[in-house]
Amino acid sequence: MSATAELPTKEAHVLKGHEGAVLAARFNGDGNYALTCGKDRTIRLWNPHRGILIKTYKSHGREVRDVHVTSDNAKFCSCGGDRQVYYWDVSTGRVIRKFRGHDGEVNAVKFNDSSSVVVSAGFDRSLRVWDCRSHSVEPVQIIDTFLDTVMSVVLTKTEIIGGSVDGTVRTFDMRIGREMSDNLGQPVNCISISNDGNCVLAGCLDSTLRLLDRTTGELLQVYKGHISKSFKTDCCLTNSDAHVIGGSEDGLVFFWDLVDAKVVSKFRAHDLVVTSVSYHPKEDCMLTSSVDGTIRVWKK
Repeated sequence: MSATAELPTKEAHVLKGHEGAVLAARFNGDGNYALTCGKDRTIRLWNPHRGILIKTYKSHGREVRDVHVTSDNAKFCSCGGDRQVYYWDVSTGRVIRKFRGHDGEVNAVKFNDSSSVVVSAGFDRSLRVWDCRSHSVEPVQIIDTFLDTVMSVVLTKTEIIGGSVDGTVRTFDMRIGREMSDNLGQPVNCISISNDGNCVLAGCLDSTLRLLDRTTGELLQVYKGHISKSFKTDCCLTNSDAHVIGGSEDGLVFFWDLVDAKVVSKFRAHDLVVTSVSYHPKEDCMLTSSVDGTIRVWKK
């Protein structure tokens, strides 16, 4: 059985409903549901395996750029062009809190493991940390050592990692208050972390994905072939960490072998820019979203 036969390259469903570009598609923690968001200012909850829209959430005043759901699937956070971070109740559709403080549009949001904290990445060159349990709408911490827009954020148990247009991936150790900076020399527009926690994958605007050792910052591998020059396009790893996935501005999705960086599969997923790729936590299943207004569910 070839490795590529195990990859989700067959279209199972097309999720339609968004008007205009879909900017992010994310599986929830167990992979049973998906949240999507986009230019139409809405967030949508789907059962991607049946191709069914469950609920639509509206409150944002401008486009919604990112969304992340808590591990118990009860709450989610979202952010976008209206400079605010929204904290929602999934079942009621109610906004529990709006976190204000960013001086510009907000590009990305992530919960920590316990879903007690949300971290947001903004055009104002900052990462902001918000406490979901307190009633304060002020950030509990602001990290503003970046020199340009922060595009992406990932969290480990003890660290906040941000990727910026200033060409750096910066890691902040929350226990000791230490910052490490890895300069990639190219604008970083997406970062994700390997499932074993050892590596950070950074998507850069020179059409290259770079794999870094999380503790040393050493460049382990580079992945090329896709186009990423002017749009925010996602990158991630498969749940086994065997392959790297990247979206491309020409509508293709690429799979690379993690170790030797060979392109093992590429296929047309959309007619226009692929904005988002999300891999199922347990199964060989993937979501892609696009400027073409659709989300597609891929299975092997």
